Amino acid sequence: MRRKGRVPKTFSQADRLARMMRVLSSRSVTISDLADEFQVSRRQIRRNWSRIEEQGHPLSKELDGAEGCWALPLGYKGLPPITILSYELLSLYLAKSQLQYLEGTPFLADLDQIIQKVEAGLPAKTANHLERIVQVFHPLPRFKRGYAKQSPVLMHLRKALLLQLKVVLHYRKPGFPRKQLYPVDPYSLLLYQNGLYVRGFSHGSNAMRTFAVERISQVELLEERFEMPSAFSSEDFGGRLFGLIEEAPQRVRIHFTREVAYQIRERQWHPTQKLTRQKNGSVILTLDTGGLDEIASWILSWGPQAKALEPPALVKLVKRELSKAIRRYGILTS
Repeated sequence: MRRKGRVPKTFSQADRLARMMRVLSSRSVTISDLADEFQVSRRQIRRNWSRIEEQGHPLSKELDGAEGCWALPLGYKGLPPITILSYELLSLYLAKSQLQYLEGTPFLADLDQIIQKVEAGLPAKTANHLERIVQVFHPLPRFKRGYAKQSPVLMHLRKALLLQLKVVLHYRKPGFPRKQLYPVDPYSLLLYQNGLYVRGFSHGSNAMRTFAVERISQVELLEERFEMPSAFSSEDFGGRLFGLIEEAPQRVRIHFTREVAYQIRERQWHPTQKLTRQKNGSVILTLDTGGLDEIASWILSWGPQAKALEPPALVKLVKRELSKAIRRYGILTS
């Protein structure tokens, strides 16, 4: 049975066999496991297994439940080589181009090592075309945060996230002169607007909290594991909010003039968005989300092309910020 919402993967038969053998050499799996992972029928999996056995690979069955589990010897050496197409390499460089703000961190270093391993096994035709592939994607300069100094912090966080280890974060809040200690179960690492954030359960607050990585000066790894709650989902968290500020979702409506309506129509600003076109070419964007402070900042970034319609708290917030800006310019020009 296929998992709801998963996009079927497309593999050639040879590619599917190679990938399947790597799975079988790393763990024991059932026919259902592989049918779900490769998005094919159980009958197709049986045919693939017959091919693997016909080629002389030591596939064995373990009796574990009614269905049984199958496996190759752990770390089996007779695996086919990994092949990569020019277009797949192109996509890999696209991913790297979008993560340049992580330069100097273990994440980009690991990605560079993967790319080097891939390049070492490229066929001559693809290798000769490598320079062109590298130049296809080039990120334009933009405002970014530097994380090179946070490399030790990120190395500890990486270990804690993978092994589900409790940590103590040495964290300094904005406006506070001294750092504070936060015992945390780190659930996930969030990437938001070229920034890194740790999302997890804070034992001091007895609630979920989000911590900006650049404000963490040290991570203490504890020799104690935590269990990830079955109800936790990073996707659900991101789908509720407009940014990172946690607030109960509410109806938000924003009017955009016809001069910028095409920009609003061309992007998805939030999973819940609905667009209503007006007779004069303008649009009204409707969202069900929280984080009014972040929404207000976004509305203000559009200048006179955007107007908050509801909720009243958002309208009041935008008006207040505009009034402050007018007073400030009045002082500066007097």
